[in-house]
Amino acid sequence: MVLNRSVTPRQFPGNPHAIRPVSAEAVRELLGEHPAPCMSLLLPTHRKVPGNIVDRPAYRHLVEALEMALSAAHPRGEVERLLEPFHALGDDVRFWEHTRDGLAVFAAAGAARVFLLPVPVKPLALVTRRFHVLPLVRLVAGSDRYNVLVLTGRTARVYEGCLREGAAEALDPVPLHDPGGRAEIDRDETVDAETWQPHRVRRGMGPSGLGAGRVVHGGTGSKHDDVDADTEIFLRHVDEVVLERVSRLTNLPLVLVASPRIAAVFRGLSKNSLLLGDFVPRDVHLLPVDDLPALVAPLFARTRDALVERELQRFAAARDRGLGAGDLSDVARAAAAGQVSLLLVETDRFEPGRLDRATGAIEPDGEMPVDLSRSGDTPALRTEDLLAAVAEMVIRHGGDVLSLEKLRMPTESGVAAIYRYA
Repeated sequence: MVLNRSVTPRQFPGNPHAIRPVSAEAVRELLGEHPAPCMSLLLPTHRKVPGNIVDRPAYRHLVEALEMALSAAHPRGEVERLLEPFHALGDDVRFWEHTRDGLAVFAAAGAARVFLLPVPVKPLALVTRRFHVLPLVRLVAGSDRYNVLVLTGRTARVYEGCLREGAAEALDPVPLHDPGGRAEIDRDETVDAETWQPHRVRRGMGPSGLGAGRVVHGGTGSKHDDVDADTEIFLRHVDEVVLERVSRLTNLPLVLVASPRIAAVFRGLSKNSLLLGDFVPRDVHLLPVDDLPALVAPLFARTRDALVERELQRFAAARDRGLGAGDLSDVARAAAAGQVSLLLVETDRFEPGRLDRATGAIEPDGEMPVDLSRSGDTPALRTEDLLAAVAEMVIRHGGDVLSLEKLRMPTESGVAAIYRYA
């Protein structure tokens, strides 16, 4: 499900090809006002050789498609400026050595946002007046993604995982420092490992983001007690960092993997509402990373199924009170007015047409958009996906979206909405 946070972005600051996590907040940022032309590039990628050898040539082919579209309406110098972040990304050898299953790049005014996706996407290059974010909307609405916190008394790592057809995929490290930085928190950055003075720690986020700040002294006791106190301080720090730099951005369920003793302490002090009630009780010192997906997947699947059942019950109750609907036209109008609190949308269903985002009016058989665009060697999109477009509006207005398989949907239309109270 998506994160309920309001964002009013204006442009892309900082790194010309900064990598960001896929989240509802990121989608809302892309849905904001950006100077035209807005360029969208989607590409399926590969994690390992030899598959990833073809990724950069395929990427450059799509960039050439963007260049062709831009050249019809802009002078050469302006085209080069607009495409600069795409060229910079294409020249970043290290980036192409650490891709995932899909890539999405959105650029305007010479700056871009880059998303590494856990699922493949169809190749696409579009130059329009707004970003083509529907593939991200589908991903954000899904219920198959989760975070994993692997925790000991000395280190913490976070990964992102995804279930596909009930099976767990490989886990991807999540940076816990600045974007693109290290994916680990070390106790030595939080607790003064040299002196081991009782309760002497470096605390606070500080200007560097981790471990910088004032030194706090206090308390006495045995060495065993001091180690326990320092461990608790470290775990509190981990909870703060994971909450701020992972959970609040992605809004994904968080599965804990830790020894029972560490898990008990962490769960007792954690303020993260996304931390699941169950955990994987394993000593991660002896646990290879490749073994984690098979251990975490059953626990997450149970939690996901329980969540889906709760939301289905909520919809049934709302519909009985006149606060739920399953007709696509009614739901689209309510979404445009910001009246949808929760949208259930059928996974992988495509309803062609056009949507008036001002009124919510839909045309089931949309015409080809008038824009300069190309998708590799195939024609540009001739119509949009009405279901994903409605989900896009719900996210823009701060609502939640959950994607369900066809057999779990409570309606035949592909959508089911719970309205906000008047």
